[in-house]
Amino acid sequence: MALKRQNCNEEEIPIFDEAFIYKRGVYWHFRMRLNNERKYARKGLRTLSKTKAIEKGKEFYVEVFANRKMDKTYFSLTAKGIMH
Repeated sequence: MALKRQNCNEEEIPIFDEAFIYKRGVYWHFRMRLNNERKYARKGLRTLSKTKAIEKGKEFYVEVFANRKMDKTYFSLTAKGIMH
């Protein structure tokens, strides 16, 4: 499954097919599109190092991907979601 947004600037590094890390300020962050929830899973990686950010991003991707395979949602249900 390809990323919805394909164009990346020099500070965005794709991880696998669905996620990428990007630098905001001095720290690296992770972002992955969750199509079934129509939101992005985001996480600050708390590192200044690009190589450590790639490692942490891959670990978090595997965690989110495994939870998706077990039909667990990343975000909790909202009142709107309960009504439907």
